[in-house]
Formats: sequence, structure tokens, C-alpha cells
Amino acid sequence: MAAQVPDPVAIVGALDILRDQAELIVNIPNDQNVAAAIQGLAQTVQGLTQTINAMQNQLNTMQNQLNTLQQQNNQRFDQVNQNFDQVNQLVGQVNDHVMRLHHRQTNSEIAAINARLLAKNSGGVLQQIYDIRNGGAIPNFPATQPQLHSMNEAVIDGILPALGIVFPPGTPLSVKRESIVRKWILK
Repeated sequence: MAAQVPDPVAIVGALDILRDQAELIVNIPNDQNVAAAIQGLAQTVQGLTQTINAMQNQLNTMQNQLNTLQQQNNQRFDQVNQNFDQVNQLVGQVNDHVMRLHHRQTNSEIAAINARLLAKNSGGVLQQIYDIRNGGAIPNFPATQPQLHSMNEAVIDGILPALGIVFPPGTPLSVKRESIVRKWILK
């Protein structure tokens, strides 16, 4: 439990008493009264000095407690920062793992597409796919997945209507290519 801090009003009152006693000393007519007044004044000064020292000791104790609390807070902040670093590392590891899984899945899908292309294309060239609605051949239809990915947007835009696929302007080329794969090759 902390020591009780002396009341500043009491200290001011003691200083007023000290001042009054000093004035009395100046006005005392005989030596005996002067000696008693000086002794009283000395006791008052000694009491004030002890009070001030006690206050200083209390202030020092409080400062030490504040310093200790600050060190504890700094240690806690350091621990929190270390925890955030660990969480960030774990998030990075999870992201890496998800990307590896995604690439594995994508590679697996591409392998499946290529296998279907090979199955449909036993002679080495994929025969033209016929539009079910009008029975006509689709010009420029890609024979393989790499051919599809090498085609420019104008050629792909020419193939899409024959497949019955319509996209709004600004649709990314990758989405258009994927729709061809999903509509016909994966069928």
C-alpha cells in the first residue's frame, strides 16, 4: 500500500507558522525568549524538512512504479508485435498452400482437357465441330488447347456466335476462351 502523501495545505500552514515565528524572533526583547523562539523555529524547519523528504521519497517510489509499468507495457507490445509477425507468416504459408493447390487443380484441368482433345482427335487434327443449330462448320475452330490460347480476340469473337455464346463488350479474352473450352471441348 502506498504511503499517504502529506497535505500541501498543511505544509503551507507550517510555512506560515515559520514565517510568523521568524517575525516574533525579530521583535522579542530578551535573550531567553529569543533562544526559545529560535529552538521552536528550528523544530518547525526540521519538521518541514522531514515532510519534504517524505514527499520526495514518495515521488521517487511512484516514478519507479511508473517506469516498471512502462517496461511491462513495452514487453506486452513487443509480444503483440511478435504475435502479429507469426500470424502474418501463417497467412503467407496458407496463401502459398492455396496457390499450390490452385495450380495443381488448374494443371489437372488442363491435362483433362488435353486428354479429351486427344480422344476426340485420334488422327492428330481435331475435325471441325458442327453447330447443332444450323449444321454448318465453324471456321477457324482451334484443334488444340495451345491453338485456342494463341488465337487473337477477333478470331475468338468470330467463333463465339457460331457456338451460340454472346458476351457484353469488355469481357476479358480469358473468359471468352474458357467459355469455348467449357461449351464444346469439355462436352
